[in-house]
Amino acid sequence: MSRLHRDEEIRVAGERHAGIVIKDNRLLLIHRIKNGYEYYVFPGGHRQRVETGEETTIREIMEESGIEVENLKLVFEFKNYWASNIDFYYVCNWKSGEQTHLMGEEKDADPKVDYFCPMWIDVGEVEKLNILPKFAKEWLLKYLKTINES
Repeated sequence: MSRLHRDEEIRVAGERHAGIVIKDNRLLLIHRIKNGYEYYVFPGGHRQRVETGEETTIREIMEESGIEVENLKLVFEFKNYWASNIDFYYVCNWKSGEQTHLMGEEKDADPKVDYFCPMWIDVGEVEKLNILPKFAKEWLLKYLKTINES
């Protein structure tokens, strides 16, 4: 039996931690095409037992984009009953890195079947994108409105 992920034995089941990174009016997202379905997600992944949620988010953003973040703030969590997961979302400050590139196990995926591409997206384009999960996109749109009003 093969493992799904390299770190399967040390993962905490049912938790996903993701980062919301905005820099210069651009949002860091991962463009995905999986089994012919195109969408975007926030960089993130499963927590390893030795990590905090913040440490997971920092590691996953680095692995999935090459971007270093700091000053994470947990802004919402969501119990996804369909997937039996709890998703944790953190607003993060960009610290360094500009060229987005994959470094983790995603870089080894076959792009014909499971495509990953980290990219900066203008925040004005967010409403048009298929960002998953939908509740995260809805939260983001409200958040962008509040920071634009301040």
